[in-house]
This record gives sequence, structure tokens and C-alpha cells, in this order.
Amino acid sequence: MAGSQLALIKNLCLCYCDNKPDILDKTVNTVSHLLHSEHGNIYQDDIRLLDKIWKHFQKYGRNQEMLRFGQIYARLNKLKVLKVRLETLQFLYALADTASTEHHHDSINRPMPTSSASSFDIPSFSLLSLQQGSSNAKENGISHNSSHIKSSTSLQKLLQYTNGDENSLSTTNHHYSTMNNTTTNNNNNNNEIENLSSIKRDNDESRILRELLFGMQGIETPRLSSNDTSIDRCTRSIINRFLECGWLYEKIRKIINTPTTSLVAQAFIANLSSELREYHRLISVIEQQTNVSGMVSLKKLHVWMCTPIQRLKCLAAVADTCHGRKGGQLLSILYMHSQHGDPLQQSILYPLLYNCTIPIRDMIVEWICNGIINDPYQEFFVSTDKMVSEEKLWYDKYTLRVPMIPSFLSMEQAKKIWITGKSINFLRVVCKDRTMLQIIKTPASSQSLFQQQRSTEFQDMIISVYNETTRYLRSILDDKYQMMDHFKAIKRYLLLGQGDFIKYLMDLMETELNKPANQVFYHNLQSLMDAAIRVTNAQYETEDIIKRLDLRLMYVSPSELGWDVCCLDYKFDGPLRTIFTEENSLRYMRIFNHLWRVKRMEYTTCGVWKQLMKSSRQFASIPEISDMTHTCFTMSNEMTKFVQSVNYYIMFEVLECSWSDLLNKLMEAKDLEQILEAHDDSLLKILTRLHLDGHETSQDLAKQLRCIFDLILNFGTIIQRLIQSVDNELLARKSYEQQQNYGTYTKNNTETDAEVRRFHTVFKPQLKTIKSELHIVKKAFRDAVLKFLQQLKSHPDITLRSLSFRLNFNEFYKVSYTSKTTA
Repeated sequence: MAGSQLALIKNLCLCYCDNKPDILDKTVNTVSHLLHSEHGNIYQDDIRLLDKIWKHFQKYGRNQEMLRFGQIYARLNKLKVLKVRLETLQFLYALADTASTEHHHDSINRPMPTSSASSFDIPSFSLLSLQQGSSNAKENGISHNSSHIKSSTSLQKLLQYTNGDENSLSTTNHHYSTMNNTTTNNNNNNNEIENLSSIKRDNDESRILRELLFGMQGIETPRLSSNDTSIDRCTRSIINRFLECGWLYEKIRKIINTPTTSLVAQAFIANLSSELREYHRLISVIEQQTNVSGMVSLKKLHVWMCTPIQRLKCLAAVADTCHGRKGGQLLSILYMHSQHGDPLQQSILYPLLYNCTIPIRDMIVEWICNGIINDPYQEFFVSTDKMVSEEKLWYDKYTLRVPMIPSFLSMEQAKKIWITGKSINFLRVVCKDRTMLQIIKTPASSQSLFQQQRSTEFQDMIISVYNETTRYLRSILDDKYQMMDHFKAIKRYLLLGQGDFIKYLMDLMETELNKPANQVFYHNLQSLMDAAIRVTNAQYETEDIIKRLDLRLMYVSPSELGWDVCCLDYKFDGPLRTIFTEENSLRYMRIFNHLWRVKRMEYTTCGVWKQLMKSSRQFASIPEISDMTHTCFTMSNEMTKFVQSVNYYIMFEVLECSWSDLLNKLMEAKDLEQILEAHDDSLLKILTRLHLDGHETSQDLAKQLRCIFDLILNFGTIIQRLIQSVDNELLARKSYEQQQNYGTYTKNNTETDAEVRRFHTVFKPQLKTIKSELHIVKKAFRDAVLKFLQQLKSHPDITLRSLSFRLNFNEFYKVSYTSKTTA
């Protein structure tokens, strides 16, 4: 039996599914579930089920289907053929409810209306009018299943199809007469009194209706507003309900009449005005129907105005929230209110949002296509400052107004729009390129802006324009202005990557840079740099790069040498000034000075080692300085090891690693903003790892390293004095020995005493002074290195902590793990 029933269901569903297997299986499962589920006790009678069906039609705005269903049900009720009418209605209602979700999605995907015409639906008065017998029965408080009819007044609109049938009407009237016999008196005098009372009530209700029509338009009605004792409590509650419409209407009207200076706000007010015009149309139609006797009553009007009141409430709430807002802020509020589960609120706000989005959509298209901001009221999320110069065009001329970004646009999309327009203006103003890029053929619709989860039209437009514009700008920077070549030139010269040039330049400038800073002149150094370029591999650079390479003398302060004020410079112009700004040039100068100082220390330690090796034989001929010579060699090796470790850390772990990361980011960069971010991040990383970023910890490290470098220079000076003293002593001894060899055979005690006296009064005090200075420098150097290592161990950067391990890999310096204040 079950198999035959399933086959019957499948055959019935084939007619509905048009032989589509995927839809057929889903439909068969749904129908089988409905047939086998228990629905018998859900609705006890037709009245409750008809009320559910009416609300279902009203929920999805299916007025034509509702009318057709009423006609079919009236005909079915008249024929009395179907015995299981209630079960059939339950099945149809359940089937419609299962498909309601799909129907709702289809209705959302329909084209967005451009106006709110017919927003306030006009009720069908011909269907809502009751026949006289039914009206009398209602006035007497008697109706079929009156408990349900009173609780659901809107159901009467559907039941009129059955009341219009003669047989059903006679049955109902017979039922009414039976019940009237049990509840009313047949006295004619009483009937006359009741008729007079009914006429009086009708007159009062007609007068109230006429005044309500004025109150619903915000016009004061003193009689309805005052506490009239002749109006009962139930009628008073209905009147207050209608007067609420007038209050909402007046609230919206005041917002509409408020002056505004915003294109989006003007579009919003225009849509509100259209809504109020439709509301006026509804009031005028109701006013016409009040002239027909028995057509309009308070209860009917209460039923008709349920949806318009909800619509007015929604419009008033949105208008009050949006009052005083403009541009993207207003769109964000509308979009927030539209994200609601109520279909009525969605149907109200989607047309509003559609029309208000059009000005912003036009601004976006104009900006990303032509780089023009047509924003007279400052409501676009990209602003411009006409006072900014060309060099600061990319940084300061066009800014992003974050509060004006609509909430349905992501920050990534807003930045792409912002960068696309900036790139167009950068090409025109800075690069002097007038090429017009024709990318967009058909702009995206306004609906696609706030319905991106359903359509990718707007996203596709933004991505295509962004990719094409940034690709063209990148090609201009690489091909016409040789951006990557200049990056490599900075690496070779300002970051000391061209080793032969730097070494030869230091050899040529050593004598000049050892002078006080106020005695160093630019033209002397420039001639030396030109000589270094002609001799080294720098001569093979392009002419443009050689012309840009220059020297700069910084501010001179007392007690400074030429080493401290001389700096290499690299000049930029045109679009390159946007990438290599003045601030970045100063950063490169700080980095170069630090690298130049480390190179000088390396140059000094190597010079000290060469001097010690040259003078090793002279030192060996004077046994009195053997201990001092050993100390000099150990200190020289210790300082050389320290300087080489620091130099290795800087050149390889900092510069090379940062340069490699920068190259990778530059290759992956699509737009100029990503190029600038990669460049700034690389410079900031180098400054941090070279402790030049200005933070307190970095300043302490820089001061300590500067102290160590000063001790190295002092050590070099001491070595020069020691070598000079040894040379003078050897010359004196050589002169004394020559006098002894070529003098008389008799020993001259006077000369011997003079030689001994000279040794003790001249050379020995010099050795003592040099030895004490060496001891002081040695102790100070080790203490300074120890403190430097302790500071490195507490630094947050892991590369600087690894430098601490490299400098003390054999634990020569006993570093404690206490804080640096206890060092």
C-alpha cells in the first residue's frame, strides 16, 4: 500500500516538475512529509485556517492570488462536494508555506524599483463592503463563530465570498434568526428604539471619520483631541491609533521642509515626498468612499490602515535617524535599517537606498575614470586640498574620509577607489602623462553597491579599473623614470654596497676629513669624489646616476672633525620625489653617517694593526715595552673583532636582509601606495635595527656604541704616540751607539750618565704615561662593551639579541642577566 501511494505521489508531482529529476525528488519528499505529518488537530475550524491563509497572502503582497482564492473557496463552499475541505486547506497552506522562502528570494532578486509609486496600497472597497444582513448581525454582536471573527477583523474580507452566496447567506441568516429568538425581544417599540440608536451611532461615526481624515494629515482636531466623554474607550483607542498617523505624517513633513545641502539628502527627501504624496492619495480615496453610505467604518478603516501605519512608522524612524546626515553617513544608516527580517521594512527601504546611492555611484565612477571629484557638498569619502603642491600630491592632496565611507563598502574597496583616482591625477600632474585609459564601458548599477552578496558587478568594475590604472602607472615608473635602477644606486652608494668606491674614497679623503669640521670645504671633497668615481667601477654607471650622486656637509658644531659632517647624497626630481621624499633623504643620511662611522672604525682598527705590525721589530729591540706591546696587540685584536662583528651584522643581517625583503615587496607591489609602504617599512626596519629610530632604548644603544667608537679612536691615538716615542728612543740609542763606536777607546762616563739620565727623564715617563692611558682605555673599553651587551640582551628585536651572542660567543665578557642599571 505504501509503495502504491508513493508511486501515485510521484506521478502527480511529475506534472508539476516537468520531468526534472532534481526538482522531482525534492517535491516528492516535501509532499510525502506533508501527507504523513499530523495536521488534523492544528486548526479546529475553517475560520482560523482561513485567517492564516489571508495573512500569508498579505505577507507576500499577492493580492491577485488572494482574490482568486476567495472566489474558488466560495464556489467550493457552495457546492458541498469536498468532504475533507479542512484537510485540503491544511495541505495547500502547508505546501505554500514550504515554498514561501523560495518565493521570497525570487522577489528580492527582482529589479530594484526606481521610485516608491503605489507604496500605500489602496484597499478594494467593493470586496470589503458587507451585505446588509451581515452588517446587522455584526452590530447585534451575533456571527458564526463570533469569537474568531472578532479577534481577526481582516478575515471578514475573505469571508465575504461565502456571504455573497445565497444558500450560504440563507443558512447563516437562519442561524442568526434562531439565535436572535433566544437573545432578543420581539417588541416593536424596542426595535424602534434600537433603530434610532443605530442611526445616531452612524451619524456620530460619520462625523468622527470626517474629522479623523484631517487628523491623519497632521491637522489639529480639537474634538477628537479633547477628552470627549461621549466617545467610549474602545473608539478612543482606535481614534488615537489614527491620530498617530497624523503625528508621524507631521514629523516626516517637518524633516522634508528642513533645508539641506547634500545630494544624497536631497534624494532622500525627494523619496520621502513621494511617499507622502502616495499617503495623500490614500487619504483622498478613503475620503471619497466616506460619501457612500456604509462603505467606511472605524473598524474597516482600522483594518485598512494597519499597513500604512507601519509604513509611516518605518519612514518616520528612518527620517529621524537620518536627519542632519549626508553622504556616506546617510547611506550607512539606510543600509543598516534595510538589513531587517521584516519584508515590509525591506520593501520600504530598498527603493530609498537605491535612489540615494545614485549620487555616490556617479561620484565613484567620475573619480576612478577621470580623477575628478564632483562633490559640492563634501559628502564623498575622498576629499581634495587644492593648496597642496605637486610634490605632496600623493600624500596630502587627496585624503580618505573614513566616516563618509558607506557601510556596504569595505575598507579595502574604499582604498582601491581612493588609490585609483590618485593614480590618475599622479600620472597627469606629476608624470605629465595625458594618456586616457578607457576601461569602463557600462558603469555598475546603484543596486550592485549595496547588494554585493548577490551581484559582483560593482566589485568587478572596481578591480578592473584599479588593475589597469595601477599597471600603467607602474610601467611609467619602471620604464620612463627607471625607479628600480635608482633603488639599486642607493643601495650601492648611500648604503655602502659599492665596496671599492667606498674604500678608495676613504683613502683619498682621510687627510682632509681629519681636519676640524670648520676647515673642510665642499669643493675639495667634490674633486676627491670625482677622482674616486673615475678610478673605481662607479665610472660604468649611467650618466643620470653619476649626476645625481653628490656630497653634503651637514651642520658644523665645535670639536667635530670632517668625518662627522661629510655625507654622500643622492638627488631626486619628478615622480621620484614622491618615493624618495625629503624625510626619506634625511633617513638615508642618518643611516649613511652610522655606516660611515662604522667603516671609519674598521679603517682605524686596520690601520692600527698595520702600524703595530710594521713597528713590531722596533718594539722587540726595546725589552722594556714587551708587556705594553702585548697589551697593544691584544687590545687591537679585541677591538678589531668587535668592529668586524658589528660591521658584519650591519651589512649582512640588517642591510642585505632588508634589501632582499624590499626587492620582493617591490616586485609584488601593484600600486604606488604599496611601493611607498614597502619602502617606508624597509627604512623603519633598518633604523630600528641600527638603533637610530629615536626611541629611548635605541638612544641608549647609540650613545653606548658611540662611546665605544671614541675609545677605539683614543686607542689609535695612543698607538701613534707609542710608535712615535719608540722611534725617538731608537734614534737616540742609535746616536749613542754610533758615538760609542767611533769615539775614543777610553770609556766616557759622562756620556753614559747622560744617556741613562735621558732614558729615566724622557722615555721612561712617556712609557709610564702611555701605559696608564692604555690601562684606562682597556678597562673603559671592556666596561663599555659589557654594558652594550647587557643592553642588547634586553632589546625586543631578535636580531640585536643575536648580535649580543656573536660579540660574546666565547663568553669572554662576563655578562650578567641583571638589569642594565646594576651594570
